[in-house]
Amino acid sequence: MSGVAVWSGWGCVACLVITALVHSIAGERMLIAPLLRRRRDRLLEVPLARFVLRFGWHMMSIAFVLIALLLWLLLTPDGPTARAPFLITGMVFAAVGLIDMVASRGRHIGWPLLALTGILGLIAGLA
Repeated sequence: MSGVAVWSGWGCVACLVITALVHSIAGERMLIAPLLRRRRDRLLEVPLARFVLRFGWHMMSIAFVLIALLLWLLLTPDGPTARAPFLITGMVFAAVGLIDMVASRGRHIGWPLLALTGILGLIAGLA
C-alpha cells in the first residue's frame, strides 16, 4: 500500500471508532434515554421493546468497531491471515448473541442468529 493509502486507511479506522463512541454515548443521552422516558407510546411500555430499541442502537456502534478492526487488520504490515476476520467477527457476534440472550431472558428473537453467526465465524477461523 502507498503511504497515502495507509495514512487514509488509519484515518478511516479512527473515524469509525470515534463514530461508534459518539453514536453510543450521544445517542443514548440525546435520543434513546429521552425516548424511553416517554410513556405516551404504549409500545415503549413493553420491556422487550425497550430492550430491543436500546440493544439495536448500540449494536450499530459495535458494528462500526467491528468494521474498524477488520480494516485495521488489512493495514497491518504482514496483512491478516484469512482466518483473522472470521475469528474477530466470531468473537464479537458470539458475545453479542450471549449478551442478548441473557439480557432479554431469551425473549429477543435475534439472539440465536447473532450467536450462530459468532459460532460459525469462530469455527471458520479455527478450522
